[in-house]
Amino acid sequence: MEKLSKDFKNRQKPVARIIVAVSAALAGFLIMLFRLMRKP
Repeated sequence: MEKLSKDFKNRQKPVARIIVAVSAALAGFLIMLFRLMRKP
């Protein structure tokens, strides 16, 4: 199982990391917007 995850990490391209980073930033931005909208 550990070997499999290592192999997966080695095959993972920088593009995948960028997509993950962008989606995480987008999620944080949406949460911020949601909190601002909920304020009276």
